[in-house]
This record gives sequence, structure tokens and C-alpha cells, in this order.
Amino acid sequence: MIVEDKEYSVAFEQTEQRVRFEGQLRLRSPRDYGPILDLLRTAHQSGIDTLVLDFRNLDMLNSSGIGTMGAFLVEVRKAKNMSIKVLGSAAKRWQGRTLSTLKKIWPQVELIID
Repeated sequence: MIVEDKEYSVAFEQTEQRVRFEGQLRLRSPRDYGPILDLLRTAHQSGIDTLVLDFRNLDMLNSSGIGTMGAFLVEVRKAKNMSIKVLGSAAKRWQGRTLSTLKKIWPQVELIID
């Protein structure tokens, strides 16, 4: 399953248990992130134990996108049926700061910045 536009691509790779984010996600409002949230929900409902959110190839994520990721984490935390691993790149400074906020929403999120 994939959601893409000129500036970004978000793909759920079920065999790898991963959602891969690429490009620049700077949609205008949380409502505009609806198709991406639907993709994340599909990944959540797929029956896998651990879902990897791979942001290493994402160049930008705005506040509406962070809010969408936070809302998704709240849903997964409440369901208590999956763990989340977040991958970021140290080469993209914003990722260390921004992605660490996801651990504030759910401390059990495994955050790997390399």
C-alpha cells in the first residue's frame, strides 16, 4: 500500500513490517494527512507484532505530520497489540529532536537514530 504525491511517498511494506517515509511531508492540515493515517491504521490492523516507522529518507515533517504520528501512536498504545520502532537519521538534525517527541507520547517506542 502506498500514498504518494510529487513531494513525498509513504509506503507500507508488509513483508518487512515497515512504513517507509520519503521526501517532504508538509501538508497543510491534519485532515490532509488522512490518507497517510489510513495507511498507518492498515499497517496496525495487519496483525504484525512490531511496526517499524522508517523516517531515514524523510527530509521534512511539519507540525501537522507530527500530530498525525502522535495520534497514531495513541491509537496503538491504547490497543496494546503492537510495538513500534522508529528509525531516524543522524544526518538530518531535525529527526533527532522531532522524533524524540514521539517517546513522550508513548515511552515504549523504540527510537533508533543512526
